[in-house]
Amino acid sequence: MKDIDERGIYKRNEGRWEARYKKGIDDKGRAVYASVYAKTREEVIEKRKIKIGLMSEAEAQEHRMNLLILGAGTHGRDIYEIAYSLHIFRKISFLDDNAVGDGIIGKCTEALKFKKDYPCAFVAIGDNKKRKKYAGILKNCGFLMPSIVSPAATISAKAEIGEGVAILPQVTVSEATIGDYCILASNSLVNGGAVIGAFSHIDCGGIVLKDKKVPEETKVNAGVIF
Repeated sequence: MKDIDERGIYKRNEGRWEARYKKGIDDKGRAVYASVYAKTREEVIEKRKIKIGLMSEAEAQEHRMNLLILGAGTHGRDIYEIAYSLHIFRKISFLDDNAVGDGIIGKCTEALKFKKDYPCAFVAIGDNKKRKKYAGILKNCGFLMPSIVSPAATISAKAEIGEGVAILPQVTVSEATIGDYCILASNSLVNGGAVIGAFSHIDCGGIVLKDKKVPEETKVNAGVIF
């Protein structure tokens, strides 16, 4: 016998998914059915569970935990790989104003229209000023802005990591402070007592020495010692 998640689900000719459910009984004792609709099979199953009382709206929102990545370039694809490996996000998609390709569902300027299905967002744009611009937009729209930290990075338990931070593989962070929306590229090193200002970018192999303060929106180029 099929599980309840499998029964009464169809993909319609126009591309939407439909899931039927028992709404009640009429005055003649006959079952009354209704349908919910969604863009994907997973979403329509979730909607039906809410309708029949198997899941609350709050549980659905928590379960959904989908992630929008703004920027589908090299950095964006790196963020995707890390986010996927964390097994936290149910679905991950891209927004990009120029690129086309797998997983790109719209433009960065269209982020708000996807918020219902993607409560989390991450700005994967290397340019510090553009990253700051879009981070402000997403924040004002009420998106959750998680940091994406590679399991292959070494982070001190006493380090302070802001929101929307990208920490790529082989990064080492001692007891330091990393401001919001920074990028720490592969093999970069931040020594103890250092403070990295928001929207900064420490490129591959860049080193920030002990107790140094990196101003906001600073780019430390690859291999440079700050």
